Amino acid sequence: MGSEIEQITVSMGSMEVNAYIVHAPEGDIIVDAGAEPEEILGKARNDVAAILITHGHADHISALDEVREATNAPVYMHPLDAEPAGIVDYQPLHDGEDLVIAGESFHVLHTPGHCPGSVTFIVGGDQIVGDLILPGSVGRTDLSGANWEDLEASIGKVMPLWKEDTRLFCGHGPVLSASEEMETNPYLPRTLA
Repeated sequence: MGSEIEQITVSMGSMEVNAYIVHAPEGDIIVDAGAEPEEILGKARNDVAAILITHGHADHISALDEVREATNAPVYMHPLDAEPAGIVDYQPLHDGEDLVIAGESFHVLHTPGHCPGSVTFIVGGDQIVGDLILPGSVGRTDLSGANWEDLEASIGKVMPLWKEDTRLFCGHGPVLSASEEMETNPYLPRTLA
Protein backbone atom coordinates (compact mmCIF):
# COMPACT_ATOMS: atom_id res chain seq x y z
CA MET A 1 0.00 0.00 0.00
CA GLY A 2 1.35 3.44 -0.92
CA SER A 3 1.39 6.53 1.18
CA GLU A 4 -1.87 8.09 2.30
CA ILE A 5 -2.63 11.57 0.94
CA GLU A 6 -4.82 13.54 3.36
CA GLN A 7 -6.77 16.56 2.16
CA ILE A 8 -6.98 19.58 4.48
CA THR A 9 -9.41 22.30 3.44
CA VAL A 10 -8.59 25.67 4.98
CA SER A 11 -10.25 29.06 4.66
CA MET A 12 -8.58 32.14 3.29
CA GLY A 13 -11.15 34.86 3.80
CA SER A 14 -14.26 33.72 1.94
CA MET A 15 -12.32 31.22 -0.22
CA GLU A 16 -11.54 27.62 0.60
CA VAL A 17 -8.23 26.15 -0.53
CA ASN A 18 -6.73 22.70 -0.13
CA ALA A 19 -3.48 21.69 1.44
CA TYR A 20 -2.36 18.08 1.57
CA ILE A 21 -0.24 15.93 3.80
CA VAL A 22 1.39 12.89 2.28
CA HIS A 23 1.78 10.45 5.16
CA ALA A 24 4.88 8.66 3.86
CA PRO A 25 6.68 5.68 5.42
CA GLU A 26 9.37 7.84 7.06
CA GLY A 27 7.57 11.13 7.75
CA ASP A 28 5.02 13.60 6.47
CA ILE A 29 5.22 15.90 3.47
CA ILE A 30 3.02 19.01 3.35
CA VAL A 31 1.84 20.15 -0.07
CA ASP A 32 0.80 23.82 -0.26
CA ALA A 33 0.24 26.06 2.75
CA GLY A 34 -2.29 28.73 1.88
CA ALA A 35 -3.92 29.56 5.22
CA GLU A 36 -4.56 28.34 8.76
CA PRO A 37 -1.07 26.97 9.47
CA GLU A 38 -2.20 25.55 12.82
CA GLU A 39 -4.85 23.46 11.03
CA ILE A 40 -2.30 22.11 8.55
CA LEU A 41 0.33 21.41 11.22
CA GLY A 42 -2.27 19.76 13.46
CA LYS A 43 -2.84 17.05 10.85
CA ALA A 44 0.80 15.97 10.77
CA ARG A 45 1.27 12.56 12.37
CA ASN A 46 5.06 12.45 12.14
CA ASP A 47 7.96 14.82 11.61
CA VAL A 48 7.48 16.96 8.50
CA ALA A 49 10.26 16.07 6.07
CA ALA A 50 9.45 18.64 3.36
CA ILE A 51 7.01 21.26 2.11
CA LEU A 52 6.14 21.04 -1.58
CA ILE A 53 4.48 23.95 -3.38
CA THR A 54 2.36 23.43 -6.52
CA HIS A 55 2.42 27.12 -7.50
CA GLY A 56 3.09 30.55 -6.10
CA HIS A 57 -0.34 32.15 -5.80
CA ALA A 58 -1.09 33.63 -2.37
CA ASP A 59 -3.87 31.14 -1.64
CA HIS A 60 -1.26 28.36 -1.79
CA ILE A 61 1.67 29.99 0.03
CA SER A 62 0.32 32.56 2.52
CA ALA A 63 0.96 30.25 5.49
CA LEU A 64 4.29 28.98 4.17
CA ASP A 65 6.49 31.04 6.49
CA GLU A 66 4.65 29.84 9.61
CA VAL A 67 4.66 26.20 8.48
CA ARG A 68 8.34 26.34 7.56
CA GLU A 69 9.23 27.99 10.87
CA ALA A 70 7.31 25.37 12.87
CA THR A 71 8.79 22.39 11.02
CA ASN A 72 12.24 23.54 9.84
CA ALA A 73 11.43 21.51 6.72
CA PRO A 74 12.95 22.37 3.35
CA VAL A 75 10.67 23.97 0.76
CA TYR A 76 10.55 22.66 -2.81
CA MET A 77 9.15 24.99 -5.48
CA HIS A 78 9.64 25.87 -9.13
CA PRO A 79 11.89 28.95 -9.52
CA LEU A 80 9.51 30.64 -11.99
CA ASP A 81 7.03 31.00 -9.11
CA ALA A 82 9.36 31.12 -6.10
CA GLU A 83 11.33 34.16 -7.15
CA PRO A 84 8.34 36.40 -8.07
CA ALA A 85 6.65 35.38 -4.79
CA GLY A 86 9.72 36.40 -2.81
CA ILE A 87 10.41 32.86 -1.60
CA VAL A 88 14.06 32.42 -0.72
CA ASP A 89 16.00 29.46 0.63
CA TYR A 90 14.16 26.79 -1.35
CA GLN A 91 15.02 23.71 -3.38
CA PRO A 92 14.26 24.36 -7.06
CA LEU A 93 12.01 21.85 -8.83
CA HIS A 94 12.68 20.77 -12.41
CA ASP A 95 10.51 19.09 -15.04
CA GLY A 96 10.97 15.32 -15.06
CA GLU A 97 12.76 15.26 -11.72
CA ASP A 98 12.26 12.35 -9.34
CA LEU A 99 12.40 13.15 -5.63
CA VAL A 100 12.46 10.60 -2.83
CA ILE A 101 11.35 12.21 0.42
CA ALA A 102 10.58 10.31 3.63
CA GLY A 103 10.54 7.05 1.71
CA GLU A 104 8.01 8.21 -0.91
CA SER A 105 8.73 8.96 -4.57
CA PHE A 106 7.46 12.13 -6.22
CA HIS A 107 7.76 12.60 -9.96
CA VAL A 108 7.70 16.31 -10.84
CA LEU A 109 6.10 17.64 -14.00
CA HIS A 110 6.35 21.34 -14.86
CA THR A 111 2.74 22.17 -15.79
CA PRO A 112 2.50 25.89 -16.53
CA GLY A 113 -0.61 27.67 -17.73
CA HIS A 114 -2.33 28.79 -14.55
CA CYS A 115 1.05 30.02 -13.29
CA PRO A 116 4.45 30.01 -15.03
CA GLY A 117 5.95 27.81 -12.29
CA SER A 118 3.05 25.43 -11.68
CA VAL A 119 4.01 21.82 -11.07
CA THR A 120 2.18 18.53 -10.73
CA PHE A 121 3.46 15.91 -8.30
CA ILE A 122 2.87 12.29 -9.26
CA VAL A 123 2.68 10.03 -6.22
CA GLY A 124 2.14 6.39 -7.12
CA GLY A 125 -0.81 6.43 -9.54
CA ASP A 126 -2.22 9.70 -8.22
CA GLN A 127 -1.51 13.32 -9.10
CA ILE A 128 -1.37 16.44 -6.93
CA VAL A 129 -2.29 18.97 -9.61
CA GLY A 130 -2.66 22.28 -7.75
CA ASP A 131 -4.92 24.50 -9.86
CA LEU A 132 -4.17 22.81 -13.20
CA ILE A 133 -7.44 20.85 -13.10
CA LEU A 134 -10.41 21.75 -10.89
CA PRO A 135 -13.83 20.12 -10.47
CA GLY A 136 -15.48 20.44 -13.89
CA SER A 137 -12.99 23.11 -14.86
CA VAL A 138 -9.33 24.10 -15.12
CA GLY A 139 -7.18 26.80 -13.58
CA ARG A 140 -7.83 30.40 -14.52
CA THR A 141 -5.80 31.85 -17.37
CA ASP A 142 -6.90 35.48 -17.01
CA LEU A 143 -4.27 36.17 -14.34
CA SER A 144 -0.82 37.67 -14.77
CA GLY A 145 1.59 35.06 -16.12
CA ALA A 146 -1.20 32.66 -17.09
CA ASN A 147 -1.53 31.30 -20.61
CA TRP A 148 -4.26 29.12 -22.14
CA GLU A 149 -1.97 27.42 -24.68
CA ASP A 150 0.47 26.45 -21.91
CA LEU A 151 -2.44 25.14 -19.81
CA GLU A 152 -3.65 22.97 -22.68
CA ALA A 153 -0.15 21.59 -23.22
CA SER A 154 0.17 20.86 -19.49
CA ILE A 155 -3.15 19.00 -19.44
CA GLY A 156 -1.86 17.00 -22.40
CA LYS A 157 1.20 16.13 -20.31
CA VAL A 158 -0.66 14.75 -17.28
CA MET A 159 -3.62 12.98 -18.91
CA PRO A 160 -1.65 10.18 -20.61
CA LEU A 161 -0.52 9.08 -17.14
CA TRP A 162 -4.11 8.62 -15.90
CA LYS A 163 -5.38 5.16 -15.12
CA GLU A 164 -8.90 4.04 -14.21
CA ASP A 165 -8.27 4.63 -10.49
CA THR A 166 -6.09 7.78 -10.68
CA ARG A 167 -7.11 10.44 -8.19
CA LEU A 168 -6.51 14.14 -8.76
CA PHE A 169 -5.73 16.20 -5.67
CA CYS A 170 -6.55 19.75 -6.75
CA GLY A 171 -6.16 23.14 -5.13
CA HIS A 172 -9.87 23.75 -4.60
CA GLY A 173 -12.80 21.38 -4.16
CA PRO A 174 -12.95 17.64 -3.55
CA VAL A 175 -10.50 14.95 -4.56
CA LEU A 176 -11.39 14.04 -8.14
CA SER A 177 -11.54 10.81 -10.09
CA ALA A 178 -9.49 11.31 -13.26
CA SER A 179 -11.74 8.96 -15.24
CA GLU A 180 -14.87 10.87 -14.15
CA GLU A 181 -13.27 14.22 -15.00
CA MET A 182 -12.32 12.90 -18.43
CA GLU A 183 -15.99 12.06 -19.06
CA THR A 184 -17.55 15.20 -17.58
CA ASN A 185 -15.05 18.08 -17.58
CA PRO A 186 -15.75 20.17 -20.72
CA TYR A 187 -12.20 21.61 -20.68
CA LEU A 188 -10.51 18.23 -21.09
CA PRO A 189 -10.11 16.33 -24.35
CA ARG A 190 -12.25 13.19 -24.50
CA THR A 191 -9.41 11.02 -25.74
CA LEU A 192 -5.76 10.79 -24.88
CA ALA A 193 -4.69 10.54 -28.53
